Amino acid sequence: MSKWLIMFAGGWIISFTGMKNIRFLFERRKWMAPNYNGDAIPLGYGLVFWIALVWFVFCEPASVWLIGPSIIVSFAGWLDDRIGQSRMKGLRGHFGILWREGRITTGMLKVWIIGSCAAGVAFLESDTVSSFITDVLLLALSANFINLLDVRPGRALKGFWLLLLLCVTVGSVHDTEMPFFLYLFMCTIVAAPSDFSARAMLGDTGANLLGFLGGALCMYSLSPMVKWLIVAWLIILHVYTERVSLTTVIEQNALLRWIDQWGRP
Repeated sequence: MSKWLIMFAGGWIISFTGMKNIRFLFERRKWMAPNYNGDAIPLGYGLVFWIALVWFVFCEPASVWLIGPSIIVSFAGWLDDRIGQSRMKGLRGHFGILWREGRITTGMLKVWIIGSCAAGVAFLESDTVSSFITDVLLLALSANFINLLDVRPGRALKGFWLLLLLCVTVGSVHDTEMPFFLYLFMCTIVAAPSDFSARAMLGDTGANLLGFLGGALCMYSLSPMVKWLIVAWLIILHVYTERVSLTTVIEQNALLRWIDQWGRP
């Protein structure tokens, strides 16, 4: 019991302290960007989760096989936040640049890194070719799904919580994964006030990280059939959002709009 108390207390302190000081650090480093209202706020506060995850690995060394690749995915997002081209939107935009100019964007590099890390994590979990393909797609598409949502305050965190909700409602979180499940939920709850009030943005750094970890928890918790259904839905969503703004869809639906607005000041 004392081990869990120390681990969770450390994670809470790291998350709380990190979020309290994020603006000072990011302003000093000029890691700011305009949000949807045009206000300059820290971009990439998902960096705080890196420290919290390293602390979790320190307490639970076996988790390095998931957390290690997750931080690599997040680092790819960090590069896209810092030196990526904001005008490049969607997978089609990045593949278009590769096709027309033969140039690899940071977004394309991120796609390759996410795919590679997804394959590595899925390989350790899957026992058939079919389950391997399903798990790779689930991890990679989940990572990008949360990134698609990170254009309005709180939206990406709610998307991550949706993945967690799927784990406990249509799946079963095993005892071995439950501490990590609760730990991630706690860290995101601590970060939520700054995110919901538009004082900081997850950025690709945090959105890709949470999406990848949420996908991993789904991979561990859900049946093959449910995973396939989620993968199919994510594929349809990605194809759809290449042509239609997800924000427009949300604003035109009363229920989605209410969920989207929930928690904002």
